[in-house]
Amino acid sequence: MTTIHRAPVPTAILLIGLLALAPLLCGLSARATAPGSDAHAGGGVPGNVPSVAGRVAGGAAVPPPIPTLEQRQRFIEAEQARYAASWEQAAEGPRAPASHPGGRPAHDEYDVIGYEIALDLDIPNMVLIGAVDLEARAEIPGLAEVELDLLDCMAVDHVTVNGTPASYTHAADILTVTLDGTYDPGETFAIGCSYHGTPDLPGGPQPFRWLNFYGTPMILSYSEPYGAPAWWLCKDDPKDKATFGIQVTCPDSLFVVSNGVLTQVIDQGNGRATYEWRTEYPMSTYLFSIAVTDYAHWSEVYTGLDGTTTMDVHYWTFPVDSADARVDWSRNVEMMEFYAGLFGEYPFLDEKYAIAEFMHPGAMEHQTATSMGWQWITGTHANDWVVAHELSHSWVGDMITMTTWEHAWCKEGFATYCEALWFEPLYGEDYYHNYMNNMNPLHYGQFQLYGIDPPLHAAIYYKGAWVLHMLRHVIGDDAFFAGIYGYANDPDFRYGVADTDDLCAAFEAASGEELSWFFEQWIYQPGYPTYRHHWWTAPAREGRDGYDVHLRLRQVQQTGPVFRMPIDILIETSSGEERFVVWDSLETQDFVLHVAGEPLGLQIDPDVWIIRSLEEMSDVTEEDPSARDGRDDDVIAEDPPLLRAFGVQPNPSIAGCRLRYELAAPAQVTVELFDATGRRVRRLQDALQPAGRCEIPWDGTDAAGRRVAGGLYGCRVTTPAGARLQRVLILR
Repeated sequence: MTTIHRAPVPTAILLIGLLALAPLLCGLSARATAPGSDAHAGGGVPGNVPSVAGRVAGGAAVPPPIPTLEQRQRFIEAEQARYAASWEQAAEGPRAPASHPGGRPAHDEYDVIGYEIALDLDIPNMVLIGAVDLEARAEIPGLAEVELDLLDCMAVDHVTVNGTPASYTHAADILTVTLDGTYDPGETFAIGCSYHGTPDLPGGPQPFRWLNFYGTPMILSYSEPYGAPAWWLCKDDPKDKATFGIQVTCPDSLFVVSNGVLTQVIDQGNGRATYEWRTEYPMSTYLFSIAVTDYAHWSEVYTGLDGTTTMDVHYWTFPVDSADARVDWSRNVEMMEFYAGLFGEYPFLDEKYAIAEFMHPGAMEHQTATSMGWQWITGTHANDWVVAHELSHSWVGDMITMTTWEHAWCKEGFATYCEALWFEPLYGEDYYHNYMNNMNPLHYGQFQLYGIDPPLHAAIYYKGAWVLHMLRHVIGDDAFFAGIYGYANDPDFRYGVADTDDLCAAFEAASGEELSWFFEQWIYQPGYPTYRHHWWTAPAREGRDGYDVHLRLRQVQQTGPVFRMPIDILIETSSGEERFVVWDSLETQDFVLHVAGEPLGLQIDPDVWIIRSLEEMSDVTEEDPSARDGRDDDVIAEDPPLLRAFGVQPNPSIAGCRLRYELAAPAQVTVELFDATGRRVRRLQDALQPAGRCEIPWDGTDAAGRRVAGGLYGCRVTTPAGARLQRVLILR
């Protein structure tokens, strides 16, 4: 049994103050320090970042609607459709990662340094004519041949090695090229390949599409995760990053958007033009893209953190959507300033950032050239979360890419959490928590993130974001945001790759704590804790005033390990609320919490910092020392309270819940529901009740029969002996 006299947790909103890093950060609000810590972060909004009020048009902080589960599903529906057969896999236990295309052992035998890519678009016939020249470096002794990725839909016309025709085979989606000799580590060679065909990826949405928008051609690419070889020759492995030279030839009435900087446009004199783009920042193959149509265009300027360096930010939209896009994307530069304060300077400052509209149901963080689905453009700012999500990938996903797709949560969980971080200082802590709670964490919490199949399963977005949300509370704001900054500025990761263990190490360095236990249970294991709890009180022992609250926690989940987590405990007493933190790590664990006033209610994780479900033990049994008539010498027996038990299940809930309580004697009982502002939503009961158990269903509607919005609600049971409160989280 653990006796805890007092472990205060600050509840005020804190602004990040990271010592020497403070000038680079931009006033994120925060809920609490590390559990049990008295260290408050101080500071304000640095001068190089707009104030919170100034970041909202007209200074009016009007929160947008929180994305619904349906909107979030649509956001990733392309990936869902591609892998529908395995989307809702069972979460039965720890799994090894599935075998994915890309990242074959042969890929590790050489490293691509740079690509020169020329694409000619035959739009009427939907034929792509391509030529790829690549420079590579041997990584093993005696390298005599290499395997490159090009799907069989593309016909190979010619292959060279160092400019000389070479022997090759093209079968089973692999181009195997015989080199002109053997190469040892560090030695370089060049391969050229010309090919043609109609890109096709069997069994899913096409990574290269020939579309039409009101009579105007619209050609787009979307390669994530394995689609790049359907339209261009490459080493399709996310950890292999290279520079790119890009040439795209198409009708001169169209415009080509691609990665990096537009270096020139060449008029071919026959109604066609060649657009040449170049990026010198290393880039993974799935981030290379083109978007081609008759675009409307405008730009604005981003000023770097040094206050001097500037960079153009470009926007390309379908002409019909231009006015709405100007509204929806008008906060993009402010978001760039915000994330630069969080992670460090925008990582592609020598080139550009751009958003280009395309005819795709989702959005995609193509490096320096985000592609945005047309349906996210409304002119209402309703989809600022999508703009923020894709922009934040510039740091996590583009600059730092996962080593393998098994670690894809590192980028998608981060970008999803960055949505909430953008909104938190704008609209406050309640909005932040409601935003996180609306991601349906209990559904996605059941999945193991490492090696999940398909690799872009929704769980990597939403459970991934919750992993960071939980970690923030475990180590505290100072360490958490220092960890983010340290991760994004580690020279071993910048413009390179990292995995879960690297991310763990960054947070360990910032916090000074060993955190492998945290990532082991939340990334490499499925499930989440289900806490079954029971509590009782007794007068304080050892000559002290007040009361001892005895709390028993059991973990009764059927999936996953026994979780180790700090848990906030809120006890409502006759003299006010008192907060504690208990570290739970056993299947059954007992705690004693000392309070000054008479205990009236107890809440587990009241602010929902953990993916968890709660169950309250409804019976007073031999496990309850207050029922033992003094037989336990360590506890003084007392008469049972009038309200012997009170619980809400399920919690969180999507549709409604059941309120259960038990009376020791007949009493007048009032049961009411209140929203986060304290407004009464509905009275469910006000009557004389007999002794024993009572269960009241609530269908999730207010007194007028309207479905309530998602968020936290308070359920209060009042008897002549006092009142007890339980919070219930409603997900929408």
